[in-house]
Amino acid sequence: MKAFTPYISILFVFFFLTLSFKGGAQVRPKTFIMNADLLMQNRFKINTGNEQCLAALKVLLSTTAPSLARTPYTIVKKTIAPPSGDKHDYMSLAPYWWPDPNSPDGLPYIRKDGQSNPEGSTIKDNTYIRDLSKDIRLLGLSYYFTNDEKYAKKATELLKVFFLNSATRMNPNLNFCQIRRGVMTESGVGTVDTEHFTQLIDGVQLLAGSRSWTKENHAALQNWFKQYLNWLLTSAIGKDGATQPNNISTYYNLQVITYALFVEDKALAKSIIEKQVYDLLENQFSPTGEQKLELARTNSWTYCNKNLKGWFDIASAAEILGINLWHYTSPTDKSLKKAFQWMVPYGAGDKSWTFDQIGDLKIEYFTMIARTGSAVYKDVNVQSILAENHAQFVSGSYMELLTSRYY
Repeated sequence: MKAFTPYISILFVFFFLTLSFKGGAQVRPKTFIMNADLLMQNRFKINTGNEQCLAALKVLLSTTAPSLARTPYTIVKKTIAPPSGDKHDYMSLAPYWWPDPNSPDGLPYIRKDGQSNPEGSTIKDNTYIRDLSKDIRLLGLSYYFTNDEKYAKKATELLKVFFLNSATRMNPNLNFCQIRRGVMTESGVGTVDTEHFTQLIDGVQLLAGSRSWTKENHAALQNWFKQYLNWLLTSAIGKDGATQPNNISTYYNLQVITYALFVEDKALAKSIIEKQVYDLLENQFSPTGEQKLELARTNSWTYCNKNLKGWFDIASAAEILGINLWHYTSPTDKSLKKAFQWMVPYGAGDKSWTFDQIGDLKIEYFTMIARTGSAVYKDVNVQSILAENHAQFVSGSYMELLTSRYY
């Protein structure tokens, strides 16, 4: 009897969904990074009993279950107040900065790239942002694919506590991000601390139509992000983040574009691509696809993957504006396709990674990128990278079947 349990579970999910969606129309979500057409197609497949998508949905709902029981996050819980004295202000310590052993008091701190100082874990604000963003994305997906209001209700609770309620909300700034003890100059490197908000926003977009996430709630969250977007564009820290040459600027631009789209300012999003993103692509990549700045890091494999993932997300958001960054080539013959192609032989194991990587070299970091790349660049052979898990993937063993482009 145990052998039939997964199939019984899938049939139960299908029966529930049939009731939930009875008489409902297909709705194209207004996501910015996740592909809206793919989500809509998979929602239709679920509603019509596609076995693979139902299996992936079962995995998604199981993954989302802990989020339903989550105690709401709030940064006002921290025991150390930022220099402003206001615990509503976000605060974090620069992860790669350590006491100077040659200084009596350890100040000013010195940088050790890739080596995280555990002192940073004493302040949880960044952890809350990362975990909240993951929860909202999962809850949004679960609501969109099931129409079960409990997911939207929980997402609404988490969002209101973190962003909207006066007693618990985060102020829309990063004035005290990645503090380097003993170093007085401000740095925009810490703008990367909110990179996960781009995932959160996609999750929010999937709550549209629910009873819990009202138009008033949505407008209030848009107002929060308008203020935060203004801070990114006008503050000294935000402006410095825009000028960082490496992955920091990649994720800065991804954030600005995503937030601009969320607050319905397409003109701003387009101008960022035209005035900053094209130049950034020109400066970050070589004509053969190397990411020279990320290759100089002590965890070069990790950062090359992180940066390319950021670029793929920018390209996804740019599609909404009718801009094709996927196939753009700069005047000096640089492109995302070449950057992707350069990484492929390392992801496939055909070449050994000879650059610094003091942490574990995890090939799976590239798998998700390769899956998206296989759909966008069909002439690039990545089958050896995807082959190991492809059968499980297409059978619905991974929730990413519902969210990830693949060929």
